[in-house]
Amino acid sequence: MRIFMSILILCSVFACGLLSSLLDRAAAGVFLQASSTQEQLAADTNPRVVTLNLTDAANGLSNQNGVVTIATGGTYFVLAAAQVGGKAKGYVRMWMRVNGRDLVNSNTEQVISGPGFTALLLCQDVTEFKKGDEVEMVYSGSTAGLGLVTHKPDGEFLVTSMIFSAFKLD
Repeated sequence: MRIFMSILILCSVFACGLLSSLLDRAAAGVFLQASSTQEQLAADTNPRVVTLNLTDAANGLSNQNGVVTIATGGTYFVLAAAQVGGKAKGYVRMWMRVNGRDLVNSNTEQVISGPGFTALLLCQDVTEFKKGDEVEMVYSGSTAGLGLVTHKPDGEFLVTSMIFSAFKLD
């Protein structure tokens, strides 16, 4: 048990150090964090652009309801975390779109075992953007009623349907 705890502590310290290093880089430069307080369920199986109705913090990137505009070209780390679920059984997929074109190898998928089931679906990438590029997150459900969900626990803050973070690495 002590060995397990020691390994767990070392992994936590490493993860915190890595996160701290990434945040230090972002604090000195270009970044954005946006989120959505809206439930976004598919009416059919067609792809839909994710709405990000809040800009939580930004410096050098802008968010217009889910369209993130790159102000300075360079290499970026992008992470989208969606709370997915819905009113049916099936799967939810999520991927990135840049300038209206789906970003290759960015598709992610989460199986939803039934109504009321939720999970966190992550999509991330490190990629080159040019000044003026527009980045969007896109999702689809295998059936109507699946997608991005919110939850308001008693006495706690809202669990948003998505948190989107991006920051320039160079």
